[in-house]
Amino acid sequence: MSTQDTDRKIAVIFATDVVGYSKHMEKDEDATLASLNECNKIIEPIIKKQKGRIFNTGGDSVFAEFPSAVAAINMAVEFQKKIKERNAKDTTQVKLEYRIGINMGDVVKQGDKNLMGDGVNIAARLEALAQPGGITIAKNVYDLVAKKTKYEFNDLGEQKVKENTFHAYDLLLDPSQKRKLKTQSSKAKLIGLVGGAIAAVFIGLFFTGIFETEKKLDTSKIVVLPFKSLSDTKKEKLLALGISQDLGSKLTKSSKSLNILNLKKIPKDLSEVSKKTNASYLVDGNIMQIDNMLRVKVDLIDGKNISNIWSETYDRDLTGKNIFALQDEIIKKIINELVGAGAVLSKDINKKIASTSTSDISIYECINFARGAVTPSLNPKAIECLEKSIKKDPNYADAWVWLADRKRAQHSSFSMTNEFKYMLEEASKEIDRGLILDPEHAFGYSTKLQIEFYKNNWQEMFNVAEKAYSLAGERPHLLGKIGYSLAYGGQCEKEDIYKSTDELKSVKNNRCQFQRGCWEIGKKAYSLDTGNYATWDNYLLAQCYQTSEERDKVIDVLEPLQHKNFVWWNLHLGLAYDHVKKFEIAKNHFEFVKKFLKENHLSKIKFALKKQNQHINTYPYIETILKKYEFE
Repeated sequence: MSTQDTDRKIAVIFATDVVGYSKHMEKDEDATLASLNECNKIIEPIIKKQKGRIFNTGGDSVFAEFPSAVAAINMAVEFQKKIKERNAKDTTQVKLEYRIGINMGDVVKQGDKNLMGDGVNIAARLEALAQPGGITIAKNVYDLVAKKTKYEFNDLGEQKVKENTFHAYDLLLDPSQKRKLKTQSSKAKLIGLVGGAIAAVFIGLFFTGIFETEKKLDTSKIVVLPFKSLSDTKKEKLLALGISQDLGSKLTKSSKSLNILNLKKIPKDLSEVSKKTNASYLVDGNIMQIDNMLRVKVDLIDGKNISNIWSETYDRDLTGKNIFALQDEIIKKIINELVGAGAVLSKDINKKIASTSTSDISIYECINFARGAVTPSLNPKAIECLEKSIKKDPNYADAWVWLADRKRAQHSSFSMTNEFKYMLEEASKEIDRGLILDPEHAFGYSTKLQIEFYKNNWQEMFNVAEKAYSLAGERPHLLGKIGYSLAYGGQCEKEDIYKSTDELKSVKNNRCQFQRGCWEIGKKAYSLDTGNYATWDNYLLAQCYQTSEERDKVIDVLEPLQHKNFVWWNLHLGLAYDHVKKFEIAKNHFEFVKKFLKENHLSKIKFALKKQNQHINTYPYIETILKKYEFE
């Protein structure tokens, strides 16, 4: 559409959302949704009363336009008063508080009803600036209403939120709401202290009082929660998961001092996540797709008291490049917050966080599907769509990396024969192509490491391991894979195996680095994964304890996972319970193994362990035990 065809106008924009909505949802989803519905029934007639029009909603947020600034102000005041009355009732189960921002500016009409542009964006920034139960307005709105209404206002001065700078006023519903914020001019002094434009994000830190909070949690640890989809479509749920997974990867890449943990399942209690992981920060969010537009809401949460440090809502056209640009934008915002809080040193920041991207949204959807293709039935479908993706966009590194990884998995994880061994050769070429496109791809190097492991290219595997380890940072799922390859790769016999309590021994060339892989890297990964969310480190240590004949410790690392439908979980626990003479429990685990294999023959287990290079140092013991339980 040309500039002259764009439907523009000046409008008064009202923006509101619920304070701490994610926290309410985590605590009681049904009650929160019921309360939100009640509040919507309050707001809608008031908007109509003032001749306003709702043009967009997303979860807990509402955007409306009004014919005049006075109408918008009167509507906002009446709404906040009615919400306060509702919350004062003893019968109100979930007491929701709202923040409101009002701006007047240039907007662009999109479709039949939606509005976009700076006028909407600044209204959203003003809403983020507002206090719980408060109303914050732009100066151009203040100039129109100050002499036409009887309300009292408080001048906040010039403020900067994200890339938008504006003069803001609080409308005082109560004298207690009067506050004094750092203005943009005073923040210039802070910029000199911390360097660059990062001081602008100190606004959010002053609001939450983070400088006054004693930090007992690990300030370098961040948990990225799976983003929620506000629809029930599988496609949107995969998109939400993919965005959050990529945010975790990019956060790790952005600073060597950060420990990022990506969760794959939405937790019931955020405070428990913080306690289990010892994380100072949580990143949460949700997405909503409306036709070809994507709305992403992101919250940075203080792990100590589970309160919002900041919350941002982003509207973008749904294209691949927009998604990647949005991720980079969010990462910069989070990093700036962490620099301001002292969690990250500015000298440790990698300014080049942007990765290769694709403009084809179907390719990104395919990769999100591949992330969850962890079953024998789903993995071939992931390979099929990834094959199409590299043809559509041969310059997108992630597509090559994920294709190589899924082909590796088809051979190593989903087959107990050599029927898919040919895929390793294909995967070798594909991973090399991906790493040419993105030479610092941490997941790519861990994938190449595993490919070389299963091809038994030991010298190349050891060389790749060093690069993979240097890029892995504090990511337990990558460290687990690296530790496993080092522990069992190469020539590995009884003489190479040491207990976790043994002194560190030197290792000969091309021999397995069992101590380093298990007791250095493996234990490091396990200690980082304090909530047992990554699980690769759990299985690595379980196998290490089996091999080193410390089998009682297997129970401690595997029982918390409760992977009852996973054959290796049952096999290792069966062996461990047999060792501690709990034979009935061991028998139940082994019965699952038989059912999974559809037979009681040992041949498939032996072949699988040969693939894993454990046929010499681990299988003989397993064979002895399983024969006691009627395996042949």
